[in-house]
Amino acid sequence: MANGMWTAAAGAVAQSQSLDVIANNLANTDTSAFKKDIPTFKEYLATVERTHDTADIPRSPIKDKDFYPLDGRDQAYVVTDGIHTSFRQGNLRNTQSQLDIALDGPGFFEVSTPYGAQFTRQGNLKIASDGKLVTVEGFPVLSKEPAGLSMGSNSLSARYINLRDRGGLFGINANGQIYSGENLISQINIIEFKDLSKLKKLGGQLYENKDTNNIVNPEHTQVRQGFLESSNVNPIEEMTRMIQANRLFEHDLKALKTYGELLGKEANEVGKL
Repeated sequence: MANGMWTAAAGAVAQSQSLDVIANNLANTDTSAFKKDIPTFKEYLATVERTHDTADIPRSPIKDKDFYPLDGRDQAYVVTDGIHTSFRQGNLRNTQSQLDIALDGPGFFEVSTPYGAQFTRQGNLKIASDGKLVTVEGFPVLSKEPAGLSMGSNSLSARYINLRDRGGLFGINANGQIYSGENLISQINIIEFKDLSKLKKLGGQLYENKDTNNIVNPEHTQVRQGFLESSNVNPIEEMTRMIQANRLFEHDLKALKTYGELLGKEANEVGKL
């Protein structure tokens, strides 16, 4: 009977974790370029995950499952398999601001952070007091690597995009090239990845890529100036998932309460017979 209690407890923990993820998705419904997270779970079979020594001679009281083997199904629990990010593109919203860019396609643009180069799709940019093009968090947007410059954290400052003394007007084409009139100023470094699942999601809509072999040329991404990408969270879908997870969580708690009452009767009443 105690095994059933642990199964119900594992289910309640799993639903609680699912609710945390859903709540974070809903909180970022209006966050530009936010990508929702999806929790996945797997069944934990004690007989598969752990090895048990077998004995020919029974060394414990005979139980009903000795006559009807359950093959570990009475010790099956649910555990978190991982939290995965959906990189489905959000809708593009027209802002008519020259400092807003949206990436139409699977790509990211590169920014400089205190922890090195990282990647984002959040394109509500601004010009810092020193003229650098930066994100809303203040991270400088990086240009394509200049010829002869080696990649690395020490070279990032040479790739900052400076828009000082440009008259306040500039255009960004589909390739990320920034023009002031007919003069090419710089080009935003757009990156695509072979496997998006290898990206590590950080705070502030930033992503980290540790595998240099995962980077490919941006053949399927275009820059849209004057647009912002919306969050890919569907509020109605997330609310439906939240209601479902809440109900399953309540069912697991009811099962825990029932098992507790049965164990109490077993301890206090069955022994009197």
